[in-house]
Amino acid sequence: MNALSARRTLVTGASKPLGVELVRQSLMRGDKVYAACRNPARVPILADLRAEFGGLELLALDFADSASVAEAVPVLESLTDSLDLLVVAPADPGTHEKLSDAERDAHLDTLTGTGLTEHYRRYAVAPVLLVRTLLPWLAKGDGARVLMVTSWLGSLAGKTQGGDYATCASAAGLHMLTRALAHDLAEERIVVCLGNPGNYATSPDGPMFRVPIDEAALGLLMQTERLPLARSGAYLDWTGAERAW
Repeated sequence: MNALSARRTLVTGASKPLGVELVRQSLMRGDKVYAACRNPARVPILADLRAEFGGLELLALDFADSASVAEAVPVLESLTDSLDLLVVAPADPGTHEKLSDAERDAHLDTLTGTGLTEHYRRYAVAPVLLVRTLLPWLAKGDGARVLMVTSWLGSLAGKTQGGDYATCASAAGLHMLTRALAHDLAEERIVVCLGNPGNYATSPDGPMFRVPIDEAALGLLMQTERLPLARSGAYLDWTGAERAW
């Protein structure tokens, strides 16, 4: 990236609190930001951020939906020919996904093979396929970076109790796929970071043990920028601390 130009940052999952905060923190540091979610028009805070900061483009994209990706590609081509940072925050829930499905697939006595497979596809496979789709943009950047937002639930060492089958398996799968991705992108000098935002609070009155969401988002961005190519694929907290695999 030219030192005189704004960093070009694409943030997915921009309909969720953490995605919105990643957009906000990127704008605050002067980035040109492309905020992506299934239907940006239904996320009023994105319009507010565009009015407040400028430098924000909205992109309709559900990266777990191949048709949505195909429609978004020419739109992104019209907006920019390169990216310096891709932030892959978790995908929007599926259009037919219900809270009851997530609850069902968290427990041994109710989980289904179909539910586990779809969760893995959406939250582990789709992020990696998105990076592959956007590789032409990243390769044109000068030392581009990818932040895969994950969670502590993907840690095998940290799995000390049962349950959460779909969530834990998908997160662990994302970790392995991202490690492989990091090796494959090293020849392009693209750095990949697995970032855990911790148990963040979405409001100031959240429990005291939770990190404020603005600190979590900014921390993830900072750790991604600081990560050297030799450590690409590392699994870090927003503080920079290594997480156990």
